[in-house]
Amino acid sequence: MLKLFQRRPDLRAAFRALERQGVSPELAERLAELFARAHARDLAHVNPRLIGEWLGLEERATLRLLLAALYAGVVDLHWDVRCPMCGSTNHRGGNLSGLHHTETCDFCQVRFAARLDEEVRVSFSLAERLRPRAAVADEAHRAAVDERLGATPGHALLLLPEFQRLFPQQRLLPDESLDVTRAALLFTDLAGSTAIYARRGDPRAYHLVRLHFDELFRVADEQQGLMVKTIGDAVMAAFAEPAAALGAALAMQSAVAMLNERAGLGEDERLILKVGLHSGPCLSVTLNERPDYFGTTVNIAARVQGLAHGGDIVLTEAVRADLAASTLLDGRSLESVSVRLKGIDEPVVVHRLDVLPAGAP
Repeated sequence: MLKLFQRRPDLRAAFRALERQGVSPELAERLAELFARAHARDLAHVNPRLIGEWLGLEERATLRLLLAALYAGVVDLHWDVRCPMCGSTNHRGGNLSGLHHTETCDFCQVRFAARLDEEVRVSFSLAERLRPRAAVADEAHRAAVDERLGATPGHALLLLPEFQRLFPQQRLLPDESLDVTRAALLFTDLAGSTAIYARRGDPRAYHLVRLHFDELFRVADEQQGLMVKTIGDAVMAAFAEPAAALGAALAMQSAVAMLNERAGLGEDERLILKVGLHSGPCLSVTLNERPDYFGTTVNIAARVQGLAHGGDIVLTEAVRADLAASTLLDGRSLESVSVRLKGIDEPVVVHRLDVLPAGAP
């Protein structure tokens, strides 16, 4: 798979710029060496999973490394769309703004809705200024790699906080949206936070809320998700899979409980977290100049969180029925009920999981 060719004299020096993004010198050098020794066909439109295979990294860590390289200007990002009819790859440039809800295949001219977690893929190339002239995309080779490893979906990139932080210009156009086949959405809120503000005053209450935000942001990232936004004392987070969202919900409840203990918070300050989960299809959009999600799945997730009492997790049947998520629920007692949610026509089956006992510190 790897083949020697004449080394670019400035390649290793160029990749040292990754260290300014927190990449270790060893990993930056390994990535530079990989590109220096790679076959010419593996320098243009490379599947990140192939780079991860070479470096022994899982997909999220590989994407983090490539985003650091993109910010340093040593690689280029490509948004590609695979036609579901003929299977050809349609290149849509380096910015998310080049994508549209309805795409037309450049080859067979069929029109289709490009799904962010299916047809929309990301690939990376060694920056053109560092590439030898022989480096050109080999579509047959790329298709074989995608068949073997699976393509890297565009949604995986959007779920990285570094992508949002380093590349705020990467946004869908305001009037555009992309279908997401399945996203797992998590909403939280604090029970009794108004009383904390009243008893302890705004500065102290705000300090406690910020501490709990820090824990929730950390957990969401560790569980392969993204904190989409805060809404007062509440948050919205997104994940690719229900099991990741459920794992995050469990970890968030534990993290807030430990925060209460670590900060020595008494009964009048103790933070009590309410969590709701739902999974299903939705739209990826840009709202208020930030990436966001829209649709019935989002509305249900928000309404389900409103059913939580505190110290618990309320999840829908769509989450419970997921095989990997159900494994996390083994041995746990659920309280199940069918409910009517505001703005939702059909009854929704929800399950309450009490994570922390009443009165837990």
